[in-house]
Amino acid sequence: MSQSDTCDRDRATPAARATTRGYGLRPNCFSAVVMLLVQYGLGIWVNLYAQIPASDHGKGAFAAFGAAVADGPLALALHAVLGTLLLVTAVAFVIRAVLARQTAAIVLGAIALLAIITAWFSGASFVGASANGASFTMATAAGVALLCYVIVLFAPDAARGASAQAPTAAGR
Repeated sequence: MSQSDTCDRDRATPAARATTRGYGLRPNCFSAVVMLLVQYGLGIWVNLYAQIPASDHGKGAFAAFGAAVADGPLALALHAVLGTLLLVTAVAFVIRAVLARQTAAIVLGAIALLAIITAWFSGASFVGASANGASFTMATAAGVALLCYVIVLFAPDAARGASAQAPTAAGR
């Protein structure tokens, strides 16, 4: 790297540095997509084949989560732990989008985070009640989160910010 490259990078505006650095939005987003797809498959397997212990019925959200991890079948425990890791991933994505000041990514990330929170609580409700509605809500919320992250990955402005591509009045 030459001296002029270093100086040019140091003189770049914060918006330009954010655009080139990206704050790790794409890798964070891609990992969320992969995790959601694995989570979706685990959820289908649990719904079709796992036997949820009768002692877990009637428990609240956090007690049901604890029971799923500690006493549930392996697939259910993996599903619960991966769901919690997805919450962390979704929060990290929103924080990165805020730091990058990318409005589209912030909005889509917030929607995905709300969907993942909804899926997490629906999953805990499913463990506590084995209700089909909770299973449907979990699957639908996972689909919404997946759609948000895929839009971020493929929409040109969502992961780079509209300001990175918008022409300026002086540049026309």
